[in-house]
Amino acid sequence: MLVDDDFSTSRFHQIVLERLPTTKNIIFSRNGKEALDYLLRQDEFEDKTKEFIQPDLILIDLNMPVMNGFRFIELYTETEEFKINKPKIVVLSTSLISEEKEKIESNEDIDMFLNKPLTKEMVTNLMTTIW
Repeated sequence: MLVDDDFSTSRFHQIVLERLPTTKNIIFSRNGKEALDYLLRQDEFEDKTKEFIQPDLILIDLNMPVMNGFRFIELYTETEEFKINKPKIVVLSTSLISEEKEKIESNEDIDMFLNKPLTKEMVTNLMTTIW
């Protein structure tokens, strides 16, 4: 799952991810609320005709409107869905202030932090590091 409010960045990351043999499906969300709704099958994602795909990996931007990455992680990791499925969570950002860095390092539910934009090498390293 790729959660980012910037369409160009999401599109670029999609291209990088699709070039890897381990990528099967990419689910896109524009903000934390949309991602949370999808994962908990609420609101617009409540439609049972849409196929639900449980992500193994959530790549999430920190700075987004509606619901930022930290709030998403806080809410999602408290749910039964998270406790059952335990997807890997990787935080993405173009810049990181020391306060955010401390928050990431102290959160055991966050598996890794990566600077944007992603490269094929970064994702390959990510896969070998967290799996």
